Amino acid sequence: MADDDGLVGDDPLVDGMSLSLRLRRDFSVTDADRLLAAARRIYRDLNPGTSAETADAMVTCAADALFVILEHAGLLGETSDNRLAEYAGDGLEVAGWRAQVVPNEPWPLSPAPLHDCLLGDVFALPPDASEDER
Repeated sequence: MADDDGLVGDDPLVDGMSLSLRLRRDFSVTDADRLLAAARRIYRDLNPGTSAETADAMVTCAADALFVILEHAGLLGETSDNRLAEYAGDGLEVAGWRAQVVPNEPWPLSPAPLHDCLLGDVFALPPDASEDER
């Protein structure tokens, strides 16, 4: 919530406070078949010894493909958790995380320089998004 001066997130650090980060990245799929094949290949890279059949069964949809790619890139999963855990000695204890894929966002973020031009709550789900779409 914004303060009277319009700033968000300028609270002083205090012991025991909880911090939540909501990060949004939007992507466009330009070749679904190629992306799904790449995600399945990456799944096998992340899980050595996994068969192609298992990768096909584990990576079946847009969310699966995106999460596998983000994990491979080190943005989610064990790699990022381990990197963030390095800050425990500096007073930052890593808690859990949650991510959600929202397909067909009616107002996707644009690439720079327009990426921050949306007004309103950029984290609000589309009004007609059902639980099945999340």
